[in-house]
Amino acid sequence: MFSTLNRYFSKELAQTFAGVSTVLLLVIVGQSFVSLLAKVMKGKLPADVVVSMLGLGILKSAILLIPFALLLTIMLTLGRYYRDSEIYAIKASGIGSSLLLRYASLIFIPLIAFLFYLSIYSAPWAEQQIETIKQKARGLTDIYSLTPGQFIESNQGNWVIFVEQSDRESGEVKNVFIYDRKEGNVAIETARHAEQKNLAELGGESLILKKGQRYEGTPGEGGFTLLSFDQHAVRIPEFDLNVDIQDPEFKSTTELLESKQLPDIAEFQWRISVPIAAILLALLAFPLSVTNPRQGRFAGLAIAIVIYLIYSNLLILAETWVADGKLHTVPGMFAVHAAMLVLVIILSFRRRLGA
Repeated sequence: MFSTLNRYFSKELAQTFAGVSTVLLLVIVGQSFVSLLAKVMKGKLPADVVVSMLGLGILKSAILLIPFALLLTIMLTLGRYYRDSEIYAIKASGIGSSLLLRYASLIFIPLIAFLFYLSIYSAPWAEQQIETIKQKARGLTDIYSLTPGQFIESNQGNWVIFVEQSDRESGEVKNVFIYDRKEGNVAIETARHAEQKNLAELGGESLILKKGQRYEGTPGEGGFTLLSFDQHAVRIPEFDLNVDIQDPEFKSTTELLESKQLPDIAEFQWRISVPIAAILLALLAFPLSVTNPRQGRFAGLAIAIVIYLIYSNLLILAETWVADGKLHTVPGMFAVHAAMLVLVIILSFRRRLGA
């Protein structure tokens, strides 16, 4: 059976965590929405992918925000207890910080387990989906984003385009080459200029070719026909999605475990570092929350945020060093976690001496 204090403390933690997480997510989502909207206005993304990109962005943000939200939740809850002197009544009843930590673990252990699942399995899936949406949107909607001087192939492999120059401001591309193969027939089109428009009669995004020629026929049979035109419209098919499946961020955790490549090892250590960081930050919050009535509720909050920023940046730096071979894979990123654990132990020991 849960005690009255257990229910009270758990309810406070749950409400505070929900509030903190909501505020942090709203800030991130707001920034992401503005960024996506700017890309839509510039023609880099179609409007119908904004919701999908935003949803996947929320998933990625949640993975990184949960550890920080845990730190803030415990500090804000215990900070209120110290400010209102409730903590002294709790201690007078024989309940210490160790028991409060046990109460908190009833909520945070399932949350950290869920975070572990998100970091290990959901993160690479989200990265793949985001990149696929970007590539598909780029191929379907924006001929101006094609890399000049490269041959770009459609998904089916029967449509190839080459653009020598592209200018979004003028709305034109120059010196276009198109290879189109259908049921054995081959058509090759060249044009000095072209512009992209959405033509309902062709079923969507199309390319308006200007001042060009079209060669059409069946290879091996001869009899090719040559046509010159002042203006001609062709439908733009889906381009090949060039998602780099060798990027460590896109690989499954099983693939990372089997790999001996340094970037893969660094990515694996990063994924398991997120739930480890959540545990250490939750433990850090308890000694930093200890204040006296003169200090106020948020006396240790500034220190906690500074420690979090240093800790998170050291993890990012350690991941880069492991990937580049500047830091040995053992201890790798775990050296940063070990230093954080030592800090938590020192602060907890000092708190007990102060008590």
